[in-house]
Amino acid sequence: MSRLVRSGGWRGALVRKIVLAALSALIAGLVNATASAAVEQPPTTVAGLLGRYYDLSNQAERVNEELLLVQENLQGKRTDSQAAAVRAQAARTAADVARGRASQAQDDQSRLDALIQSSGDLNAMSAFLNSSSQADVIAKMQASSMASQMSGSAAEQGKVAIADAEKAARDATAAEIEARRSEAAVSATEQQVTRQRDELTKQIAAVKATLDSLTPQQKAILQDTPDNGSGAVVPKGNLGEVVKFALSKLGLPYLWGGTGPQAFDCSGLMQAAYRAGGLQLPRVSIEQSTVGQAINRADVRAGDMIFYYSPVHHVAMAIDNKRAVHAPDVGQNIRVSNIDAIGPITVIRRVMN
Repeated sequence: MSRLVRSGGWRGALVRKIVLAALSALIAGLVNATASAAVEQPPTTVAGLLGRYYDLSNQAERVNEELLLVQENLQGKRTDSQAAAVRAQAARTAADVARGRASQAQDDQSRLDALIQSSGDLNAMSAFLNSSSQADVIAKMQASSMASQMSGSAAEQGKVAIADAEKAARDATAAEIEARRSEAAVSATEQQVTRQRDELTKQIAAVKATLDSLTPQQKAILQDTPDNGSGAVVPKGNLGEVVKFALSKLGLPYLWGGTGPQAFDCSGLMQAAYRAGGLQLPRVSIEQSTVGQAINRADVRAGDMIFYYSPVHHVAMAIDNKRAVHAPDVGQNIRVSNIDAIGPITVIRRVMN
């Protein structure tokens, strides 16, 4: 199976900047939406109630996409933190080893210095008396001097090795602390977004309970005529497998974080469908919207992905030039809808021909 990834180099860096900027805007929007929801008055009509339900569902989908992205980021931070901890421990161990070797070298130097000092000024006389020639006297005196110099050089090298090892240990420990701090910050964001999701879940449940209490006549007025995707021209080859997979999931429920096989969120449905065609997409819609080729609305055909809202937090798959299959929102099932009626289109992407 091939894996579709964002471009590397400056293009990849630009894409990452765009995604991060959109992510920041998404977080700010969620905070504002949560604050306004706390003071908003409940609707007093059936139409207003249904509108409120769709509005909350849209907010919930934004939160879901945000949470998935944060969790992805958090997993990466945890991996970085664990790797930094391993490197820091290895650097500290290397520093301990360097200190041990330097200590042993210092002991060896002390013993050699004591041995040289015990002979004192007799070294020159001993070399003179026990040598057979002038050249032998000079060689023995030079050997004694070299022994002392080598001992001092070894000690100096040991000090340098300790300094280098201790610096490496300090740098690695600082990197470990920074990695843990970064992980903690992303973890705090995950907890914040999770609380927002839980609050929206409660609000959606309350509105849905009211909608469920409507009379059959009221429900009939609100319900749309379902579209089973008939008339769609399924492409040949792998792209055909993608479209057939998506259409085969009609009627299954939307589920936050769902990737199948019996429930999906919007981006989870796209990822599973394209996997059936042999292509691996990123997990969330805002990342999916950065891959493939941009397509004009007039050129849309079956298999193209249509991304909605800004920042992107919903995606659907075209089954022809006018309709798309998608997992709409919380409490709704996978369905076929008019492409232009789903929401404001941000970008359309073609990732497979």
